[in-house]
Amino acid sequence: MNIVSKMIGAAFMMISMVASVSAQDVKLSIDPVTIAPGEEAEVVINYEGTKPWANIQFDFTLPEGLSFVQQEVINADEEVELAYGVKGTALYSSHDLLSAFQGGQDNVIRFLIMHTQNKGIKNSGTLFSFKVKADEALAESSEIKVSTIEFSGMENGELIIENPADFAIAVTKGTPTGINGIEANSEKAASFNLAGQKVSANAKGIRIQNGKKVVVK
Repeated sequence: MNIVSKMIGAAFMMISMVASVSAQDVKLSIDPVTIAPGEEAEVVINYEGTKPWANIQFDFTLPEGLSFVQQEVINADEEVELAYGVKGTALYSSHDLLSAFQGGQDNVIRFLIMHTQNKGIKNSGTLFSFKVKADEALAESSEIKVSTIEFSGMENGELIIENPADFAIAVTKGTPTGINGIEANSEKAASFNLAGQKVSANAKGIRIQNGKKVVVK
């Protein structure tokens, strides 16, 4: 059985640009990540290609200050479960997306796309996505390393394999923008009679409250 294995150099882009890698039959692109401590960001793997890739592998290594976040997904039995990856638009419903931490480290996950009948993925779309959360240990600029990449499938009865080169996703530490809550004064506004004297909110007659006349009988 012939095995086709070709590699072409990847482009490691600057922080302001999309991280991308191209091999003969695989094109990947991932937007850079800007995230503030306490916030979450989604990482989406975009794909273009023409080969019937059925099985795909990636290792993602996070820098210090980032952690993987579990998300609710619907499994094949239409049940809700927690997973680190969410299937993308380039996959069919019969493709499985699996993930596992590597080497006992909680900052390295291997994502696997698999199909028991070697059904190829679509020619374009997203492969999958995952979320990360930042804490104060995150550096002003860092990167998520993408390695051990492999695409494989069957074409005309032969096994084909593509191994795009390792690359990285730029990560920039941002400024928190979320609003955690707004405190409001729970006390009732003061009430005044027509002479400008402060009175009880239950006082009968005409009084002024919040700049408006109120009649209490």
